[in-house]
Amino acid sequence: MTLQKLPIAIAGTLASSLVLSLLWLPQNAPARTPMAGTTQAPPPPPNAPPPNGTRPGGGLNPDESLCSPLNDGLRALIPAENPVLTTRAYPTVLFYIPAGAEDVQYGEFSLLLWPDEEIRHYETRFTLPASPGIVSITLPEVPEYALAEDQIYRWYFQLHCEDDEDTQPDLTLHGAMQRVALTPERAQQIQAGSPEIWYDALASVADRLQASPQESQLSAQWQELLQLIEAESVGDAQFLGPVLPLEEEE
Repeated sequence: MTLQKLPIAIAGTLASSLVLSLLWLPQNAPARTPMAGTTQAPPPPPNAPPPNGTRPGGGLNPDESLCSPLNDGLRALIPAENPVLTTRAYPTVLFYIPAGAEDVQYGEFSLLLWPDEEIRHYETRFTLPASPGIVSITLPEVPEYALAEDQIYRWYFQLHCEDDEDTQPDLTLHGAMQRVALTPERAQQIQAGSPEIWYDALASVADRLQASPQESQLSAQWQELLQLIEAESVGDAQFLGPVLPLEEEE
């Protein structure tokens, strides 16, 4: 090869290498940060609410309060992870109370709009039955308390065992709920006791099981739902009905 032809050969080799590099880049080159002014993917949707507090937390030290008999077993019968859904405008939440509540002065249930939790949608005070079992709280069927579809709400279930309204609650449970549209598919899921629409399925199975306690299919649905939230131990607990409205002193 002559000196005059050498640059041409080198140029040909470089051109071939460049072509191979261009063919290789789209499949193997690492992702690059978009330059300013270029179109980027839309931001991810807002995060779901934090995990639900299905067991006691917050408030005073339960070991030093009159609420201590309730501390170990008290729980909300919902999954820990969100979203937890309902199709009802006035949903029901179920709770297991592990001991007689003679030491509970009163309880509070409040429902706030998430994520800011600055707007209180509903609030009530109540007392608990004297015997252990499963109690329920249902939003009153009043238009102003109806849940809006797709809005996420956060509820708080708090018990006060000290006869002093200025103290913090002794025991607190908290959770989230989101109302979605009732479709034929969701209606079938609720009827079948499937967990996709949790609040409705659990309340529906509980209502039907109370009416027909010997119905084996309902009993199986109830146990399966409780297993999903690791609450099998309360499967035979007595249904006590709704909490008792607190009688306000005049």
